[in-house]
Amino acid sequence: MDVRAKQPLFKNLRGYLRLVRRRFCPTSSQPLDAMCNERQREERRNKLIVEITAAFDGVSRENGVTLHEAKAIDDWKLSEELQSARQLDTEQRWQDIPDEDLLASDSPLPFFDAKGFRYYLPAFMLCGLKDWENDLSGILHSCEYHLLHESQKSLRQSEPASIVAKYRFTNAQCKAIASFLRFVVGEDDEFSTAERPTLQAVEKWERFVKEHS
Repeated sequence: MDVRAKQPLFKNLRGYLRLVRRRFCPTSSQPLDAMCNERQREERRNKLIVEITAAFDGVSRENGVTLHEAKAIDDWKLSEELQSARQLDTEQRWQDIPDEDLLASDSPLPFFDAKGFRYYLPAFMLCGLKDWENDLSGILHSCEYHLLHESQKSLRQSEPASIVAKYRFTNAQCKAIASFLRFVVGEDDEFSTAERPTLQAVEKWERFVKEHS
């Protein structure tokens, strides 16, 4: 579009931007800026789901701690009860885990071993992204916390390299994790509500991915 040719339609840049928004955003009672931002974020979420699914496709649980077993560990169950709980998880792919099972397990991520964490992480991330606006289940917050904190270390002391080594994340998985964390935490700008240490921790992940890409 030739801006000069459209001078009669608007007197300044603000008028031109309004024209562009009317072209690309549907009419609604919502403010157009908010609608555009919401649409962009929805598109980012959809792309992120595809990225996570591709990066973790084929990850096996092997002999790692299972979902129901982790919940039983959290509940201080006895050894026999742990074995019974383990038998409840019969799926062969993390993509086949029912959301109901994920949502019914308060916060099992701390109770997985490395193999179990790597296997269940993408399922939890995708489940949380389905309700990304509210995170009523707390899944997004739990994933964020455990991807930014090493056990027994503060946020500032934790390093992506150590977390990656522990869970044997591939480069593609690291990239998906960094994208996930940025989406959940948000951009580091004047509208950010995240605390500075959290934003810095996400930046560490992004630098790590860039250095290893």
